[in-house]
Amino acid sequence: MSHRVFHAWDGSNGEIGKLIDAQAPCPISGQHAAIVLCDRDRYGYPLRTVISQATGLVYTDPRADNDSLDDFYRSAYRRYYKSAAKPKWKHTARNAYIAGQRVEMIRTLAPRGSTVLDIGTGSGELLYVGRRSGLEMQGVEVDQAYAQFGRKSYGVKIINESLRSVTLPDQHFDVVTIFHVLEHLPDPHAALAKISATLKPGGYVLIEVPNVESLDTRFRQKWHPGHLFHFNCHTLPALANACGLETLSVHTCQRKNVVGATLIKPRKPIESCWETLVANNFENTLQLLRSQANQNWYTNWYERLGRAGQKMQRNLCEWTISLSEGSRRKLVDKITQNRAA
Repeated sequence: MSHRVFHAWDGSNGEIGKLIDAQAPCPISGQHAAIVLCDRDRYGYPLRTVISQATGLVYTDPRADNDSLDDFYRSAYRRYYKSAAKPKWKHTARNAYIAGQRVEMIRTLAPRGSTVLDIGTGSGELLYVGRRSGLEMQGVEVDQAYAQFGRKSYGVKIINESLRSVTLPDQHFDVVTIFHVLEHLPDPHAALAKISATLKPGGYVLIEVPNVESLDTRFRQKWHPGHLFHFNCHTLPALANACGLETLSVHTCQRKNVVGATLIKPRKPIESCWETLVANNFENTLQLLRSQANQNWYTNWYERLGRAGQKMQRNLCEWTISLSEGSRRKLVDKITQNRAA
């Protein structure tokens, strides 16, 4: 399954391994020199993926214009990739559990009464759980149906706009969260700069993105057409630095499936050092991805099989607990209370 809005590439200048001048510059360095990594997305449609020679950041080039992407995410994204115009019950159960984890993360940084903005808030479970924890929560969500669902189901504050078009108050929020959203945005530098502007000095950003180095995702499966940028533990802090944000911590998991970071808006401007943060990252990332590209389909089959089993078990648990409640709000309450017990 794919969508034509992502396939802006005309097929030219796409020889794998070729050094090219990418149409779009690397958002960290501003430079265009890149090497072509792949010429197809995970569904087999034409999509040119490149790696910046200056930083090792991996991204789609070229890509659709901003308005086309906003329109797609406003009305079609979740129908294409979630097969539903509103959250399924199992997704509410999953979101509730994850929301509990994320609110715990926020509370380590911010006391009760702190103002928190969640970018790409989806159906609003994080806003609801955070509000119950004493935080002043607000979300931004481009999808019309999901924004409406969150307001109706949980009574939360959701602005139904894209991050690019929304007007945010200057130096207002104590914390901004952006989980699995940055990779979808056509200009991640502008996105982080806008987030920085709406943060109070000393405010925090909690961010999570897929890791291009993932050991559980085979090379050809990495190139989801909706993921315009592919970060690792070096390029995410480098981008933050280029936007004037300081990285307090960066982490990944055992199988390297995600990259998470805690950023802070410094009270005084920091020195630009993105070059140091990505030293040797181009060579190391290119070597790693080329090695993964040469792996056979059965490489690490036992880990993938185990992960498939875990996913089936998770789905069964989510459906089982979903059947126990008649409203979304009560379901979220039950899951977060059980988790806290």
